Amino acid sequence: MKPRRSLGLLVLLAIAATGCGAGRNTETDQERATPYIAQVSAGSVAVRAIRIALADSPTSTGPQAYLLATLVNRSTQTDTLTSATVNGSAVEAVGATSVSLPLPPQQVVQIVDPDLGATGTTLGVGVLQNPLVAGTTATVTFTFQSAGTVSVAVPVMTSSDVGTTASAAPITAAG
Repeated sequence: MKPRRSLGLLVLLAIAATGCGAGRNTETDQERATPYIAQVSAGSVAVRAIRIALADSPTSTGPQAYLLATLVNRSTQTDTLTSATVNGSAVEAVGATSVSLPLPPQQVVQIVDPDLGATGTTLGVGVLQNPLVAGTTATVTFTFQSAGTVSVAVPVMTSSDVGTTASAAPITAAG
C-alpha cells in the first residue's frame, strides 16, 4: 500500500505544480522587451546610447530628427568627430557652423535632443529621401579625425521614447 500512496501523492504534487502558471495575468505570461540601444567603437572612441529621436515639430527648413549619442575618448590624445551621416545624408550641427566636435582625452561628451529641454551639442537630421519612421533603424556613420570611420544600425524613436536622463555637461571618465 505504501507505493500506491507515494504514487498518489506524487501525482497530486505534479498536478499542483503545473497549475502555478495557469490563468491570466501570470508573471510568466508577460513580455519583457529589451530595448535596442546601439553602440560601436572606433579605435579609442566608444560611441554609446546611439539613437535617432524624431523632432516633436519638424519644419521644412529645420531638423526632422536629432542624432543622440554619448562619446567617450579613451585615449590620452584629443580626437574630433568630424562628420556624421544618417542613411548617407550629412547631419548638421544645430546652432554651429560645422559638426566638428572635440573629444578631450578621458572625457564623456553627449550629443543631446533639444526637444527634451537639453542644452549642449545638437546634431540635426534634415529631410531624407526616405523619411525616418519610429520603430525602424537607420544607418549612422561617424567619422573621427584619428579613430577613423565606423557605421552602425541605430533605432529611430520619438522624443518621448528617449526619456530625459541625458546630461549636456561633460563628465570625467574614470580609468
